[in-house]
Amino acid sequence: MVSKRQLIVLGCAVLILGMIRVSSAAYFVFNKKGNIRSGPGTKYRVIGQLAKETIAEIPDTFTDYEAKWIAIEAKTRSDTQTKRKKVVYTKWVHRSLGVVIKGDINEVDTYFAIKESGWSKEMQDLVLAGKVEVGMTTHMVFYALGRPDEITESGTAKQQWAYKKPGTQPLHLSFEDGVLTNVSN
Repeated sequence: MVSKRQLIVLGCAVLILGMIRVSSAAYFVFNKKGNIRSGPGTKYRVIGQLAKETIAEIPDTFTDYEAKWIAIEAKTRSDTQTKRKKVVYTKWVHRSLGVVIKGDINEVDTYFAIKESGWSKEMQDLVLAGKVEVGMTTHMVFYALGRPDEITESGTAKQQWAYKKPGTQPLHLSFEDGVLTNVSN
């Protein structure tokens, strides 16, 4: 039997957990060397530069990932009176310097794996956009769409992949010798 006190504690814990905002991580990966500014625009002073392939975390308070200027790494310092951290400034980078990757750090690893794959730029762009087309390899499709919900093999070199996401039309892909030959819904 659960006591009244245990129920109250459990209820409070549920309420507190319900109020905690779940944040999803996001990163900015530099495609080329670029300036970091003190504000979102060229009128703000340059406070540093970051090299190509540098990974910067985007603060969870920043959510406009399509913006022209992207906020990265909020710097903090301790307030000696309150012993809390205060935001001193946020660094800003122009969107043209790189790419925003939403998700955990594994998404960044996937991005680099695609960029270092040796695939054509057009193919890399398709894969990064989560799109597939006839002629792609199984590796390309896996990086573009993730693990299929179902794989069926027929013969030694033919496979059918099925993606069955709730609320969407099923997607069926046919492969022969590891190359995508047909896409159907």
